[in-house]
Amino acid sequence: METRYNAGKGILMLLSNPATYDERPLKEANSLVRNGYEITILAWDREGGSPRQTLSNCLLIRRFNFKSPYGQSIRTVISFLFYYVWCTFSSFTLGFRVIHCHDVDTLFCGILIKMLRLGRIKLIYDMHDHPICFLEKFPKAHFLVKVVFAMAKRYADHVIVVNDYFLEYLSKMGFQRRKMTVVMNVPSKSECSNFNVANRNRGKFTIFYYGGIGVWRGVHKLIEAVKDIKCVELLFAGKGDLVPMVKNIGKKYNNVKYLGWISTSEIDRLVKKADLIPSLYMPNNINHILASPGKLFTAMAHGIPVLVPEGSYQARIVKKFECGIVVDMNNVAKVREAILKLASSPNLCRKLGENGIKVVREFFNWETMEKQLMEVYCSLALH
Repeated sequence: METRYNAGKGILMLLSNPATYDERPLKEANSLVRNGYEITILAWDREGGSPRQTLSNCLLIRRFNFKSPYGQSIRTVISFLFYYVWCTFSSFTLGFRVIHCHDVDTLFCGILIKMLRLGRIKLIYDMHDHPICFLEKFPKAHFLVKVVFAMAKRYADHVIVVNDYFLEYLSKMGFQRRKMTVVMNVPSKSECSNFNVANRNRGKFTIFYYGGIGVWRGVHKLIEAVKDIKCVELLFAGKGDLVPMVKNIGKKYNNVKYLGWISTSEIDRLVKKADLIPSLYMPNNINHILASPGKLFTAMAHGIPVLVPEGSYQARIVKKFECGIVVDMNNVAKVREAILKLASSPNLCRKLGENGIKVVREFFNWETMEKQLMEVYCSLALH
């Protein structure tokens, strides 16, 4: 099929990562393409490992190859200024009717571009996370969050949020309900499995943790709960401050293993073989309380029980649909008790897993979210 692209009637997305592993923006872009829109993503490749430009049908990705660390530092802030300048100049070479900003770190660039276009374009603020997670290391973070919300309310034509909990929160912050839509980061119906005991590791009860490995994800609590349980195997994959600790504990306890930074395909393989997936965004800040990570719904789609912390939006989901275990992560004894209960109860695991599959097929699937995304664009009169 011949590749085609017409930037003259397209949508411009801004993304501060290389647009290779971040599922949510790519899902949205591909859904828009399927529905007749033409997309340009201006992405930032901080490691220089991706092509400067890729084109597939109506999805064009251009990358700013400028090395910079992730995290919150003065160096990163300065690097962002270079990225903003590149995006701004690049925008003048493109024709588009809407600018779609993924998270707060691209919002201000989007506002600048909208102002330079004299307001003739629409702006969508796609809020994956609460702005505080990008600003928490700065002394005036709370003041800056108020600035972000004020700017978003003034310049954003629509705000996309990741769940109804976020929607409730922003409504209380003064955002107009009619200008907000929930688009969750969830799998498609085709990714759902049938619960199959044969796919599980019958020798040991396998817990597979992947993602950020740090205190704020409850990793140390999880290790403390299972490190001496012989029938339980705890696998880690990812990066973070606690990786050295995980490695050291793995040398002492055979049931704790660090797999390193592994590929997406390897993560998918291990997820499908796991008996339990922890999604431990510790509810010690507003972003973690509101979060609904993709791994939660991925596990549910594959019929795998999830372990989530009390006091979070995730806990709401798990309690309502009975697809996992909710625990107080500060009570290691209770975490241990919950894991032992699952490890000794295959029938309970089956029930929780089947509930997860059912709810993804009925509610938390990308087919549903795609319709909601299209409604956003229809509301902006982009035909």
